[in-house]
Amino acid sequence: MIELSKDTKTLICIGTGGVGKTTLAAALAVSIAEQGKKVLVLTIDPSQRLAQTLGIKPDGEIHSIAVDKGSLSAAVINHHKAFEFFIRSATEDNPEAANALVNNRLYQQLSGRLSGSQEFTSLITLYRYSSSGDFDLVILDTPPSQHTWNFLRAPEKIAALFNEGISQWFRDLNSPSVGLLKKALNFGTTQVLKALENLTGSQFIKELGAFFQAVQKWQAPLENYVNNSHRLLTSATTEFVLVTALDPSRLAEAQKLSREIMTQGYRLKSIVINRVPDWVTDTQQFESERINQLSQYFLDLQKLLIQSVTGFKNKLKVYKCPEMVQNESDVKTLSKTAQLITEISTVSR
Repeated sequence: MIELSKDTKTLICIGTGGVGKTTLAAALAVSIAEQGKKVLVLTIDPSQRLAQTLGIKPDGEIHSIAVDKGSLSAAVINHHKAFEFFIRSATEDNPEAANALVNNRLYQQLSGRLSGSQEFTSLITLYRYSSSGDFDLVILDTPPSQHTWNFLRAPEKIAALFNEGISQWFRDLNSPSVGLLKKALNFGTTQVLKALENLTGSQFIKELGAFFQAVQKWQAPLENYVNNSHRLLTSATTEFVLVTALDPSRLAEAQKLSREIMTQGYRLKSIVINRVPDWVTDTQQFESERINQLSQYFLDLQKLLIQSVTGFKNKLKVYKCPEMVQNESDVKTLSKTAQLITEISTVSR
C-alpha cells in the first residue's frame, strides 16, 4: 500500500482520465479508515464514478460508508451548492446581502459557468473540510490531468475576475459619468454585454450593478479564501499522488506532469502505475500463440516500466498495481485493492 507521510492531512490524487484514479482514491480512503482513522474522500469527477463505487448520491452531501474500523465518509462535490455555501459563510453577518446575491439572476446564470468556478468550488470545499479538524485525512479525486493546472490556479483566476477595480467600475454604473464610460466601451465589450443582457433580460444593467454591489460584501473573504487555499495546496501537510497506467504515452505524460508539479513547489511524493500484469513471467509459455504474443507485449511494457521509473524525479516512491476495476462497490474489495499496491523502487538522484 502507498506510504503517506505521518503528518499528511490532505491527499490530492491527480492523473489522466481512465487510469483508475477514482478507484485508487476510494481504495486508499477505505484502507486508511480501516486503520482506525477518520477519513473523508471527495470527488469532482464529472462522471461521478466514485459515487457509483461507494454507493453514494451525487448531491454534494457527506455520506457515511460502513467500514470495520475507523470512520469513512464520501461526497461528490456539487459546485452550485459549494459556491452558495461559500457566499453565505463569507457574509454570515449579513444574510440579506447573501440572499440578494444568490437571488440575483446574473449570479444564477454565471455561478456554475464562470471559467474556473468548478475547480474553485472544489478547492474551497477541500479547504473547508481539511481545515475543519473533523477528519484525520481528506482525500480529493481531481479531474484528468489536462485540468490539473486549472484546478491549481483556480483561486487566482477567480480573484482576478472579481478584483476590486472591476467591481468598483460596475458599482458606479448609476454615477453621472456612466455615459462617458459607456462611450468608452469598445465594440467587443459591447457585444459581450449584449450577449449577457440576452441571458438576464432587459434589466441587465440594473442586475449587473446589484450583482457587484453584493460581491463587494465578500471581497475580503474571497481574498482570504484564495490565500488560504494556496497555502493548503503548498502546505507540508498536503501530499499529491500521481496515478498513471502501463502505457508508453501515459508514462511519458506522467513524467512531464510530475516534473511540472514539483517545480511549482507542490509535494508530489508517490506515483502509482496501474494495470501492471502480475501473471506474466519471462519463462512462462502458453499453448496459444496469441496468448504468447500478448505475454511478450506485456513483458516489453514491463521493461519500459523499469526504464521509465528512473525518469521520475527526486525521491519519488513509485508503486505498481494490477488492474483496478472501476465498478468495485464492496469496501472490502477496495481495501484489498489498496493492499495490492506495491513499491517498485525509490528513485533518488
